Amino acid sequence: MLRPLPPNVFANLDMPGAGRGRPVRRAGQACTGRRPRALSLLGYALPDHPLPNPMPSPIDTPAGAAARPTTAGSAKTSPSCDAPPGSWHQRVGGFTCIPELIRQLGADPAPLLERCGLPQDAFDVPSNMVPYAAVGRVLSEAAARTGCAHFGLLAGRAWHLEDLGVTGELVRNAPTVGVALDEFVPHQHLNSEAALAFLLRRAGVAEFGYAIYDPAVEATFHLYDAALAIGLNMLREICGDGFSPAEVFLPHVPPVDATPYRRYFRSPVRFNAEYAALRFPESVLALPVEDADAERFRAARATADAAGKAELVQAVHRALRTLLLHGKASGTDVAQLLAMHRRTLNRRLRAAGTTFQLVLDRVRLTVASELLEESELPMHDVAASLGYASLTPFMRAFKRWTGTAPGAWRRTARQAPRPPSRT
Repeated sequence: MLRPLPPNVFANLDMPGAGRGRPVRRAGQACTGRRPRALSLLGYALPDHPLPNPMPSPIDTPAGAAARPTTAGSAKTSPSCDAPPGSWHQRVGGFTCIPELIRQLGADPAPLLERCGLPQDAFDVPSNMVPYAAVGRVLSEAAARTGCAHFGLLAGRAWHLEDLGVTGELVRNAPTVGVALDEFVPHQHLNSEAALAFLLRRAGVAEFGYAIYDPAVEATFHLYDAALAIGLNMLREICGDGFSPAEVFLPHVPPVDATPYRRYFRSPVRFNAEYAALRFPESVLALPVEDADAERFRAARATADAAGKAELVQAVHRALRTLLLHGKASGTDVAQLLAMHRRTLNRRLRAAGTTFQLVLDRVRLTVASELLEESELPMHDVAASLGYASLTPFMRAFKRWTGTAPGAWRRTARQAPRPPSRT
């Protein structure tokens, strides 16, 4: 079941991970066709807004990290659509490489998987669904045990479109790059119940990114590395091996040695960003996907549509996390994205045992904890990323959620032992 890896994974880190020998295309090629949407999520569009700047103002504070609660779980063969936050799952896909990669780097995967609450066969089959939080723990633990600070990057670059299942088939056979990403975004929940993909378009620039919204997830450092490596592989498969983004944004502190990132992305990498994304010219979205098969595209879309949308609580988490990228977080905006009346949204959430305010608070706390723990973002930038107009309401809300001020929470987190990626 395992895809063989190169004998020396480090020597090949600067090579494209998913190219199929496609011709190199120019990123600046003129864009034709209709004006694309500002942002796509669950098949709906948000109004145009200025593209947010993921980079904060610089500060002089040390990096740090704190452990988050862990949730053990075992592999299963199909996703659980009714699961609450903390028990959402991830399709194994290309992560079948993880045990062998750990071995190549000189560690034993068996005790590592056991410590993370996973059975030994968790990563054996691409179609397996494993707890998303456990995947984060495995990547973090593997980085610590092997001493490889960019383990998530290595694990992500092993993915190919075929590892994404029906969503990969959609991307591979879409007529253009833009259609491919527009189809991937609303169907990405078939691969991950705890995080989302997004596509931002504005003023000649596009950003293809990834955001986590499950409050039980820890060690987002390596998950974001893996996600952007997967995203780059996707784009290189449909754009050609020569594709490189204009910039890469990662919402965590830089590792001691950023060389593997620069070699793989072949672009400037901006750490301590507010979100994870690959930025490139919007004209790339108009490029045709070579050898796309229209019949296979229609069949894949029918299969993906038949699989259904995310269940309501998960869909509200996804919608809120995406709206926060635009500084928005109202129930009216969420209801619009989900094509329902605000009162209907409230009624259905109550029937599911929660409220809109509880979900909003949970998503905001998840994002705040992630940025405080993993990055050096100034406090006012953290507040802005959560949709607050100023620092004071954020500080009051954070203390209400956690019982402590965000500055004290961050200082406590930085006293925790640091994995090799941050030392």
